[in-house]
Amino acid sequence: MSAICNHSSGQRLDHGSRRRLARPAVAAVAAVLLSVVAGHAAAEGGPKALVDALREEARKVNGFTAEVSVKAGAATQSGTLLYLAPDRVHMDMKVAGLGEQKVLSDGRTLWTVTPQARLATKVDLEAVQKSWRRPLPNQATAIRDVFEIVKPGTVKFVKDETIEGVRTRLFEGVPEVGVDLRRAAVPDRLRAWVGEDGLLRRQVLMKGDEVLMDARFRITDKNPRIRPGLFKFEPPADYQVQDLTESTLKTLRSLESGRTGA
Repeated sequence: MSAICNHSSGQRLDHGSRRRLARPAVAAVAAVLLSVVAGHAAAEGGPKALVDALREEARKVNGFTAEVSVKAGAATQSGTLLYLAPDRVHMDMKVAGLGEQKVLSDGRTLWTVTPQARLATKVDLEAVQKSWRRPLPNQATAIRDVFEIVKPGTVKFVKDETIEGVRTRLFEGVPEVGVDLRRAAVPDRLRAWVGEDGLLRRQVLMKGDEVLMDARFRITDKNPRIRPGLFKFEPPADYQVQDLTESTLKTLRSLESGRTGA
C-alpha cells in the first residue's frame, strides 16, 4: 500500500491518516477559494473614480494564469491558478506537509481533490447560490475584481506601491462574510494591492492587527489559449467523496448571524 511520510515524525501514513491530515488542508484551500463571499461591489463611496477605472481595465481580461502563494496561520500553499471568465477555475497547489491538491470549478460544482489521500470534496455552487441568494465570488474572481468582495462604502485608497516590479494601488476595506470554519477568525479588515490592469497582486485578510491570510499572485499570462476539460472532475472509483454543500451553507449562515449580532 502506498504511503507518504509525516515530515515532523518521520512516520509513514496510510490512506486513513492522509485523509485526516487532508481535511484541514481542504478547508484551507476552500477558504482561499471562498475566502470572502456575498455582497455587492464597493463602487459607491470611497475612491469611486479610481475603483471604476481599475474595474473597467480588469473587465478586458477574459482569463489569466497566475503563480499563487498563500500563508494562513501555520499553513502554507503554493502553486498555479488558471481562471476563465466568468467563473471557471483550475488550481494546482502544493500544501506543506500534505502534498498536492487540485481545485476545480466549472461554475456549478467546486471540487477540492487530494490525490495522495484519495479524497475529493465537492460543493454544489448552484445550490449554495440558490439558498444563499447572494453573489458567491471565489478567489480567482476576486483577483479579477477584488472590489466585489468588499463592503459597499468601505474602500479607502492608501498609496501607490510596487510589488515585484509591478506598480500597484493599495486599498483597504471591510470584507464581506468569509468562509472560515472558526467564527473567531472571521476577518474584519482587508488590504488589497491592485495592478494598473485591475488584477489583484496581493491580498491580506486580518482580524484587528492579526493577519489571517496573506495571498500573493504573479500574473503570468492574460487571455491565454485554454484547452477544454480543465475545469471538471470525475472522481475515480477508489476515491472517498465528501459533499460539503450543506456544511458550507451552515457555516455561511452561522458567520452571518455572528457578524450581524456583533
